[in-house]
Amino acid sequence: MRKEPTDNYINFALLGNNIYDINFMKYLFLSQNVNSYYCDKYQIEDEEKEIILRNIAYFFGTKGPILIDDIELRRIFDDNGIPKKSILPNLSSEDIINQIDNCLKSDAVYVCNSNGNLDKYTMFILGYLMAIEQEIFFWNDIDESEWLMSCISKKNSNGYKEVVQFPLEIIRNFAYPYLFKKEKLKMQPGKYGEIIVDDKGNIGIERNIEFNLQVENQESKKNTISLLGSLRKQIESIKEKTLQLEESGYEILVPKLSNVKTDENGFIIFEDDVSDNPIIIESDFIENCLKSESVVVCDKDGYVGNTVMFEIGYLLAKKKNIKFIQKPSEIWLTDVVDYFSKLNDIKILSKYKKC
Repeated sequence: MRKEPTDNYINFALLGNNIYDINFMKYLFLSQNVNSYYCDKYQIEDEEKEIILRNIAYFFGTKGPILIDDIELRRIFDDNGIPKKSILPNLSSEDIINQIDNCLKSDAVYVCNSNGNLDKYTMFILGYLMAIEQEIFFWNDIDESEWLMSCISKKNSNGYKEVVQFPLEIIRNFAYPYLFKKEKLKMQPGKYGEIIVDDKGNIGIERNIEFNLQVENQESKKNTISLLGSLRKQIESIKEKTLQLEESGYEILVPKLSNVKTDENGFIIFEDDVSDNPIIIESDFIENCLKSESVVVCDKDGYVGNTVMFEIGYLLAKKKNIKFIQKPSEIWLTDVVDYFSKLNDIKILSKYKKC
């Protein structure tokens, strides 16, 4: 992580669910002698396609046009037989832990999601990184989900606008030397497609940034629990667990289930929610989780959705006690939660310090 906003970006960690995107960015950064790190399992088996990606990346990193959008790059990829998607290998708990370690050691994190999708591995890692306040940049939106994108987004201290999502036009700034010389791209104020340049030369995308948690890890309220779970798939399980815990004397801080008001774009809003804005609702949800003594994941049949993965990662980084009602289908998840829970334990840290 960068210690000062004026520090150069020298090392990037790459995340994503597309091996071709990740390798393209690797070579794009490499064309400017910038290091990038990613999971060793994200390798392209087709040597010819890797050579093509490298040539395209080096072209744009040395003599290509400064501005190019997603559509144009995709056309170039298509013309050269670069697939839109790739089959990712199954990652182990050790792989996830190593990826988080790489992300924290790097100056910033770049999410290679040109197709707009993110896998559960990446969602979990992004939740953890956001809580640690690592700088995060995106290639593209997350499935056009404004609330989720805004939850992961945060104010970066890099001189750009208060956004972290950049389409491919902005990737160019990372590849060119003037960013590392602490100079800004000379562009007149105005709007260039989705790109906005303000009067100070800051470059970014207009984005809702209301997800701004004011509550840090305050002293937990005794006998309180927050429940995580997919409201679309696990609502009955959540209701059942709520009744069981309340009968045992616990107070459930969230969710406060009531009649459904709206159900749109993958987000359910209840009549008793604090707002109609999904971003504010999610922020309030996380704040209550931070105040809880424990967090319980309602994962009936082992199901843990993408949003819950993000929440688990965030709360784990905030040192919350997390339990599952069933063993998650993702076999790596319990091992990773156990690892970071023990890592955050004061007694264990003290034990290691004595060695």
